[in-house]
Amino acid sequence: MHLLNPTSQFTGGGRMKKFFVFLCVTGLIAASASPLFAGGIETKHNWSAEWVRTLNRNAATDSADAVSYNPAGVMKMDNGFYLNASGQYAIKDYSNTFLGIKYETDDPDFVPSLFALYKQDKWAAYGAVTIVVAGGKIDYDKGDTTTFGLAQQILAATALDTLLSHRLKGEAFSIGYTIGGAYKINDMFSVSLGARYVDAKREFEGNAVLGVAAAPGVFDTTFGVDYEETGHGWGGIVGVNVTPLEELDIGLRYETRTNIDYSTHVTQDDIGIVTEGFKRERDLPALLGLGVSYKFTPKIRVEADLTYYFNEDANWTNNPITSADETKKDNGYDIGIACEYTFNPKWKASVGYMYTDVGIDPDNMSIETPELDAATFAGGVAFKPVPDWDINLGILKTFYGDATTSTGIFYEKDVVIIALGIQHKFF
Repeated sequence: MHLLNPTSQFTGGGRMKKFFVFLCVTGLIAASASPLFAGGIETKHNWSAEWVRTLNRNAATDSADAVSYNPAGVMKMDNGFYLNASGQYAIKDYSNTFLGIKYETDDPDFVPSLFALYKQDKWAAYGAVTIVVAGGKIDYDKGDTTTFGLAQQILAATALDTLLSHRLKGEAFSIGYTIGGAYKINDMFSVSLGARYVDAKREFEGNAVLGVAAAPGVFDTTFGVDYEETGHGWGGIVGVNVTPLEELDIGLRYETRTNIDYSTHVTQDDIGIVTEGFKRERDLPALLGLGVSYKFTPKIRVEADLTYYFNEDANWTNNPITSADETKKDNGYDIGIACEYTFNPKWKASVGYMYTDVGIDPDNMSIETPELDAATFAGGVAFKPVPDWDINLGILKTFYGDATTSTGIFYEKDVVIIALGIQHKFF
């Protein structure tokens, strides 16, 4: 029985069991997608240390990272040229459990970002370099559900009968290069317009060592798959900031869909499942970011945010040979609140909360990096040691809800991020 579509990226033999084909193909497609943090299925917003310590920056008007969260709001900042750099250290533990065996990866990640702003009385120019999709790696050094499925596929098609070892590694990063400008219409309204180029890359490497139980070491054979996907695209970003009261700021940002077509380059494929030059769509969805910031007193500021992801409008290539359907995705959202307290001109502290509804069913999630709903808590401090220098330190902890697929794969995730940011105003 031939299970696979010959026009698809994947080809294979008729003796392979459909369930294991589902496991391995789903994993191969998604293993290189490595979401670090709660957010949209694709888009991640842990760009700055200011965000890590608050989780809510859609109405930000106090730091150069606002060029990515509330670009029109930069018109509330003092005139001058700013550079802002952040680095994040992500401690993570992902696992998938199948047939009573738990497979885990805990490799940490480092996520950098850079923001630049030149602001004058009525106008501003800005730029940013951020990781807009995922930005992490996985290494299941003892294999996982995907490589187990690959091994079973091969055992069913050969005279080999024993799985000796298996391993899976993947990495993904999509870098966003943003440029734009903002204009102050009057004391109440400012607007912004920007463009972002996204350079995307996903890598996958997996292998399984198989043998014959009756002849240890004699027929041991390693089967491996190693390939990468690359793509790129442009998107637009429009922003509005409204200040109806001196204490109140409302930030609005709309990011258009970014069309990305991935192309496959194969380094190794011992089992014939990947095609050189295969192309598939995986757009970065449009989103709408809304933030409301209010200063109750000169010392206390509260911000509430909503970020809504238009996942349903994004074009993603489906792989009909699997029971997973990448076209079946719902719109998702982040909603949260932050409170910031200013002790004195040098110190302020913040706490934040965010709830994420990703918008995807467990059966259609990535096996290696499942996109789970989550609640996140954060806190941190900002310190101004001398005029024109700012230091931000933040930490967050994400509590993911676990999930189980209809085929019995159990997903769990755990993430802690520590971030440090430094900003300098040159003049």
